[in-house]
Amino acid sequence: RYAVLPLMNILEDETESSVYVKESAVSALGMIGDEKAVDSLVSILESKKGFLDKFTFLKERALEALNKISFKGDRVFNALVKSLRDESPQVRINAIEVLMNSEDDRAIDLIKGMLSDQNREVVQNAVIALYNILGEEILSEIINDETSPSIAKNEALKLQDDLREEEIEEANEQDE
Repeated sequence: RYAVLPLMNILEDETESSVYVKESAVSALGMIGDEKAVDSLVSILESKKGFLDKFTFLKERALEALNKISFKGDRVFNALVKSLRDESPQVRINAIEVLMNSEDDRAIDLIKGMLSDQNREVVQNAVIALYNILGEEILSEIINDETSPSIAKNEALKLQDDLREEEIEEANEQDE
């Protein structure tokens, strides 16, 4: 708990030019899991600075850290919404995961919106997140919805097939 404030100070220090030092501080804050760090982590996601590709790792680490910390509030939620529109597919994937674990009712519609993403991995993670929140029924809903993009339908079918295979394997193991 004594490390939280110094680590937060590293994130807020504009003279600290090493993104890697900040990235390490973010990861450490996630490991510690103290709610006091939430504002500093959200500030990274809200940043208007034009991050180059190598700096998207800082946003990714901030999302991973938020996923380990219990949080509430519109500021965090709005930062997650912004992250869903980030240029980096990995940032969008991490935002989906945080939303999935957030227990916020608004998350479901946001994640459903990601079924139309252009990146296959983002869509795959959205399908899995919806399955984790809503159960197997959502897979049939995606598959049977005429407005669902084909990538989302294919991912839902693939997950459904994987679930069936697991059921068959479990049944075979019980028979033996």
